[in-house]
Amino acid sequence: MKVGRSRWLRILVLLFLMYLFAFVDRSNIGMAAPTMVKSFGLTSTATGVLLSAFFWGYVITQIPGGWIAARFSAKYVIICAVAVWGVMSILTGWMPTFGGLLAVRFIMGLAEGVVWPAFSVIFVNWFPDDERGRAISFSEMSLPLSSLIMSPLAGWMIHTWNYHVMFVLQGLPPLILGALFVWLGSDSPDKDRYISESERAFLQQHRTRQSQTSGTLLDVLANYRIWVLCVIYFLWITGMYSFGLWLPSLVTQLSKSGIEAVGFISAIPFVLAAVSMYLNGIWSDRRGSNRALPVAIPLLIGGLALVIERFVGVNIVVNMIILVVAGIGIYAAFGPWWAWCMSFVPSNQAGAAMGLVNLVGNFGGIVGPIVVGVAAHGENVINGFYILGIAMLLAFVMVATIASRFRVPNHAVEISEPTAH
Repeated sequence: MKVGRSRWLRILVLLFLMYLFAFVDRSNIGMAAPTMVKSFGLTSTATGVLLSAFFWGYVITQIPGGWIAARFSAKYVIICAVAVWGVMSILTGWMPTFGGLLAVRFIMGLAEGVVWPAFSVIFVNWFPDDERGRAISFSEMSLPLSSLIMSPLAGWMIHTWNYHVMFVLQGLPPLILGALFVWLGSDSPDKDRYISESERAFLQQHRTRQSQTSGTLLDVLANYRIWVLCVIYFLWITGMYSFGLWLPSLVTQLSKSGIEAVGFISAIPFVLAAVSMYLNGIWSDRRGSNRALPVAIPLLIGGLALVIERFVGVNIVVNMIILVVAGIGIYAAFGPWWAWCMSFVPSNQAGAAMGLVNLVGNFGGIVGPIVVGVAAHGENVINGFYILGIAMLLAFVMVATIASRFRVPNHAVEISEPTAH
């Protein structure tokens, strides 16, 4: 009997779209920053604090969000989160004070912090192990694609209206997607009313056979490999989020173009980043369980590009070439990275382990923007980008010298045999 594809065509598409707008709404303040700096009279340090405020809330709800999603309902955790962050995105455009902006961004971070852990529960329930890597990679494509969409669209909206309207218009889609997920989403195939019986049986049998390995949160905390991965991800994310948030300001400084042109120019590095992410994921799958090389090489490329940027000077063509290379390096490793991380823990520890890695890593979203702002003395943003490059090079060194030596436990390579229907 032919197995249906509801998990791919309905569940995964909705998750992808929600994750796409999650990144749009957390990053679009980078496009508005050059205008907001003038409106509020912000220094580069204050701007860095504003850009990082989202992550103050984001890191708090990672592990609690995963626990609530697993204990009660991942579906309704996601729906509530989508509603709150959509409203906070709209309010960002209308806060009259700097303190109000910080509060709104903090609350948005609290809401979005539960999304990835809740998504992890959905992935475990809906996708067998031998499909989960592709499913996660597809959802992670939203990182570069969100910037590709957001930058020119936000630039056009700000140019046509103003940044106030931009925040409102980009805050509406999450509310619509949340409403669709109420109707079309579900926690698992067991509760889904649209799935075919053949697909439900297929997923139930595969999920049962893959959930036999025991383990607790204490086992996750005692796993030294996870803590090494946490440090690597922190260094990496310090570079990634700062790159996306500060890029429009750097392009404005380099090109002296209007905000609409800045939006289109800022999208360029993310085009090839999305392509490289897909190709690197294919290469990684062909290599099997040890994915160190597909992770290490992009980190090296991204780190070197950001360091070199410091010494190029103000030349828009050369700088954009280097930024494109940096974007490839920063984003290409995400698919292999999460598949590699999940290989070090049994399936029932994956949510807690990935939540911990994501929690520690996203402290880089707090540190990075502030470091760039402080380092941008004389309003020269390039002065801060090389620090991001150094952080990524340190991540590369840890992957190449430490993490690459980790042996993948036997449970991570056990794949259930296909069941006939």
